[in-house]
Amino acid sequence: EEFRLKRKVGFWSGVAIVTSAMVGSGIFVSPGGVVSAVHGSVGLSMVVWVVCGIVAALSTLCYCELGAALKESGGDFVNFEIAYGKMVSYMYVMTFIFMDVGSGISLQVFAAYFISGFIGAGCKAPDIFIKLVACLLLISLSFLNSRSVRSVVKIEIVFTVGKFLAMCLISIGGIIRLVNGDPVGKENFQNAFASEGMAGITAGDIGIAFYQGMFSYTGWMVLNTIAEEVTDVGRNLPRASLFSLLIVTVMYMIVNIGYFSVLSVEEMMTSPAVAVTFANQVLGPMAWIIPFTVCVSTLGNQNGACLLRGRLPFVAARKGYLPKIFSMIHVKYYTPVPSLILNAFFGIIFILCGDVQFLINGFGFVMWTVYGLSAASVIILRYKKPNITRPYRIKVPIFIPILTCLLAATFVILPVIEKPNIFYFLSIGFYILSGISYY
Repeated sequence: EEFRLKRKVGFWSGVAIVTSAMVGSGIFVSPGGVVSAVHGSVGLSMVVWVVCGIVAALSTLCYCELGAALKESGGDFVNFEIAYGKMVSYMYVMTFIFMDVGSGISLQVFAAYFISGFIGAGCKAPDIFIKLVACLLLISLSFLNSRSVRSVVKIEIVFTVGKFLAMCLISIGGIIRLVNGDPVGKENFQNAFASEGMAGITAGDIGIAFYQGMFSYTGWMVLNTIAEEVTDVGRNLPRASLFSLLIVTVMYMIVNIGYFSVLSVEEMMTSPAVAVTFANQVLGPMAWIIPFTVCVSTLGNQNGACLLRGRLPFVAARKGYLPKIFSMIHVKYYTPVPSLILNAFFGIIFILCGDVQFLINGFGFVMWTVYGLSAASVIILRYKKPNITRPYRIKVPIFIPILTCLLAATFVILPVIEKPNIFYFLSIGFYILSGISYY
């Protein structure tokens, strides 16, 4: 008897997975980076957040067309194999297996926040202690995902509630302060587009602002990677993905209003974690609630990401790109255990070896390269596979994938021009080496 992945992810569980994948540590850290990039302009930073949501929606529509047409787990891996051939899909999966920087970023952020709750915000834990806590958490999440997709979905719902609680506390607390006449909030919104430095904003600054903002949206394509486990994939995939993105975009805007209702532009620009600075001013002795919920948010984000990453080696091995053992699933739990173990191994390596800021820059470079190729694959597949079976046909206007490709190219090139990172060149080198190894 052939063991196959079971379809257990419906609409609402899909919404929980996508929102958990998108809402992680970003919204509690990156707003300061956005406002800094636009030279302290409150109004322009809010515009950036709205446009980031629109850009994410464009990419989501591309992924929905691909996911509805190619109902197979693996996401971009499957898309690239059909659109570009086996070499590109091989390079993609090797990059994401052997350069798994996403878990290294978020789990170290979680560990830092978690430890600060015990030793106080004024003390800094040794880096090795933070890394060890992050490694322990990664092992725990991998074990959870190896037990059951159903249990992962249930805990995703719990984590999703926790992270939206954090955002609600920030939103409500900030709006109450604004309604009560907080002078800082009034100053921010009355002079939203009056930043003294606004005249000096360059295209590169705008690019960096979007780079910061889009980091908080990363994860909108998670359901494509587990398409085989989505019930009624043609209907639930686009509905769950777009509905999740709408919820997240609206919440991000409200949270930013909450921040600007309490914190000055200078505080937003200089705070390493704006949520903690906000909590200290609004919640007083109960300020610990925000770091706690930020930890819950990050944990939920990584729980969903672990579900995603564990399917890539599984599908790659099934295609013959990796040893057959990684295509096996547990006879009792129907989960890809060997694949999860492989991802955990390389995730631990990056946690132990990588600095958070270094990894974030490299992560953005790699991800936007992938998003651009995915959008281009929509165009290619329409001409290369015009007669492909589409049980639930989704066909987006052609300008959407074209525009997404142009935006992705911008997001890849501008950070390299503004502040080159050695990770960019390491990534390019790894692409070349993986291409050579294919032959």
